[in-house]
Amino acid sequence: MSDDIGLRAGGRATPTVSIVVPSWNGRALLAESLPAIAALEYPRESLEVLVFDNGSRDGSASWLREAWPAVRVLENATNLGFAAACDRAAAAAEGELVAFLNNDLRIAPDWLTCMTGALAASGAAAAGSRILDWEGAHYDFDGAAMNFYGHGASPRHGRPVRPAADEAPRSALFACGAAMLADRARFLACGGFDPDYFAYFEDVDLGWRLWIEGERVLYVPAAVAYHRHHGSGLDDDRRTALLETNALANVVKNYEDANLARVLPAALLLLEARARLAGGARAAVYRDTLTRFLDALPALHAKRAAVQARRRRPDREIVPLFGEPLRPSFFGCAYWREQARVVGAFEITAIVGNVVMNDFIEELQGRIEELEAALAAARRDAEEHGAERVRLAAEVARLREELGRKAAAPQRR
Repeated sequence: MSDDIGLRAGGRATPTVSIVVPSWNGRALLAESLPAIAALEYPRESLEVLVFDNGSRDGSASWLREAWPAVRVLENATNLGFAAACDRAAAAAEGELVAFLNNDLRIAPDWLTCMTGALAASGAAAAGSRILDWEGAHYDFDGAAMNFYGHGASPRHGRPVRPAADEAPRSALFACGAAMLADRARFLACGGFDPDYFAYFEDVDLGWRLWIEGERVLYVPAAVAYHRHHGSGLDDDRRTALLETNALANVVKNYEDANLARVLPAALLLLEARARLAGGARAAVYRDTLTRFLDALPALHAKRAAVQARRRRPDREIVPLFGEPLRPSFFGCAYWREQARVVGAFEITAIVGNVVMNDFIEELQGRIEELEAALAAARRDAEEHGAERVRLAAEVARLREELGRKAAAPQRR
């Protein structure tokens, strides 16, 4: 390990790090992720590992104590969600830095070395790593993006891994909470993850708040983790409800007053558009978000006041970090047209600038290619997969039409 990567604190060349792994019924996943943590190229005396067991019923806690006696096990009787579990574990940790890792990840041996080195060199408060799929063939997280109404994303999610010319750390709006490192004191001082988020976009909110407070967040592509895609165990409706609720909370808490006045009504109109276009039983999932939002408003106003009181950086310096502020959070040409109307009506470009959605067009093209490959496979077994062939053909045609419409539209920089 190189001598120049350490954060010199208390005379030590390397910082002490607490690795926090929240887990809910994740015994089988921990059996794969903990060996990778144990294989880290990092001084043992500077490292502790904590598993926060979120009310598991699979015997995780007793298994950990028997199979991994060096791991600190923190138990809770019920499932608090990802955000609160990380907060409680960070408060109990002893390291100068705290790393948060999903239990369905494995990390490369030099992951922590790369991350601590980047944090030390930059003085940033937090850093996120590159995350690939389990085989290392496709991107899971390759840098942060967020649309203007609070939905976080990773621009190249799902695309094949390609060699990059520049792998240096760079500024990012947020670090993906599945594999991130933070200065523990600064993480706790800013309030950590908002526990009311339960899961999803709590990392977006944290990164945004850190930038507001004058801190910096990094993306470190040289630090690599691999994701099993096990999932949270939440069904699609619950997941959608959390994504929608938490995105609105991001908007209310973090924009300056003038920008909030434009963005919030636009965000609410787009929420209704998603409900209308989803249709059927799914429409209620979106519309119920409005009820939850109204119920949460008093608490959100108090949180907003606290965030704004700590503001050290204006929106105009943070918005460029959104990356893809017009990235739609619902698929389809009808929604894209609706979003364009709302953006125009509320003059959202006055906040985010005139954005060319070339990355979105590229993503559509990539999806078309995937569907065409699936269609070719379906054709080879037409009798068994006849219905699937029809569905895929219709989807390819629809995406081609959408791509054509977008590519033909005039674009301004």
